[in-house]
Amino acid sequence: MEEILASKSNYLKRKLVVLGITGSVACVRVFDLCRELIRRGAGVQIVASKAALEMVGEKALEFASGRKVISEITGKIEHVEFFGGKGKADLLLVAPATANTISKIAMGIDDSPVTTFATTAIGKGAPVLIAPAMHEPMYDHPIVNDNLRKLESMNRVKIIAPLLSEEKAKLAEIETICLEVERAVAKQPLAGKKILIAAGKTEEEIDATKVLATKSSGKTGLELGREAYRRGAQVTLLHNTVAVESCIQSIPFSSAGDLEKKVVEELSSGCDVFICPAAISDFSVEKFSGKLDSAKKFSLELTPREKLLEKVRQKFPGLAIVGFKALAGASEKELVQKARQLLQRHSLQLVVANDVSRNPPGSEETSVAIVSKKKAVSVKGKKSLVAARVFDELEKLG
Repeated sequence: MEEILASKSNYLKRKLVVLGITGSVACVRVFDLCRELIRRGAGVQIVASKAALEMVGEKALEFASGRKVISEITGKIEHVEFFGGKGKADLLLVAPATANTISKIAMGIDDSPVTTFATTAIGKGAPVLIAPAMHEPMYDHPIVNDNLRKLESMNRVKIIAPLLSEEKAKLAEIETICLEVERAVAKQPLAGKKILIAAGKTEEEIDATKVLATKSSGKTGLELGREAYRRGAQVTLLHNTVAVESCIQSIPFSSAGDLEKKVVEELSSGCDVFICPAAISDFSVEKFSGKLDSAKKFSLELTPREKLLEKVRQKFPGLAIVGFKALAGASEKELVQKARQLLQRHSLQLVVANDVSRNPPGSEETSVAIVSKKKAVSVKGKKSLVAARVFDELEKLG
């Protein structure tokens, strides 16, 4: 267990998650879910109903968590040990949660270890996450729906919406569940804030089959979205290159013009912070009709585009904006200098500058300078670390 503990991140370091599993066939995914929580630093205690243990073996669950599975409430009063007044658990996650278990938790019925743990955790006011998994007609049952709404109306209870496909309400993706756990146990300085992030590349059409594209993996934007969500924000991510957790609103775009239109639309509906790590084309090109003959030479006339940040600042003068600046072959001093020029030109709160010759698009790690009016901070490491530092610096500005 030590070899995987916090091997991915420390977001759940020193947190103890009680993972309740019930009798859905989706409990076969619990092994991976348990291990992913551990990779983020958590300790995991599994509590299983009798029906769940008919689906997946107790020994496998013990191996996954490194702890003996709780399959019944004994004289040790395990539910109080973990969620009593001095209980040692930080959060209860019920995944998968069947229609039967959801309705019993909503009614305060305790006839299994999982429902008893749920009643105790809710009574204490501890964070409780419930991830349904069942056939879609059961999920659509009006009383099940009423019970889900009833649970979510309780203090600190969150329903993690299932994925609806093939006539099933399938357990949410493991990445989504883990992100919800991280949010539930983290401080939430961005609660009530709306964050818009534009990430990824743009493509300008040359003909019916060819595009003029920029280079970007969208990974930095995704990590910024995840970090904003952990800190309590409502997040919208404009992107075209990455898979996004379902708890983050996702809007695709294609060209620079399409991105600009969607940014303005989203900002017009209200936003607290706009962050733009997208690699936006500096040029537009007139599209040829049909498909160009590949045997013939052709030339393109590139027309410089007005900068998106300039347009956004003109339309939204009071908006907090974080810009990004990419250079090639620049020294640290040049990075800071160019970032500060961009900061002043568009009245930005922060500029994040990096050298793409040292950190090419798609890299898992990067090194950046985060520049404000008063200081410049150098950060090197995983893009998730950079995202966290961006929000740390933004919070310091007030």
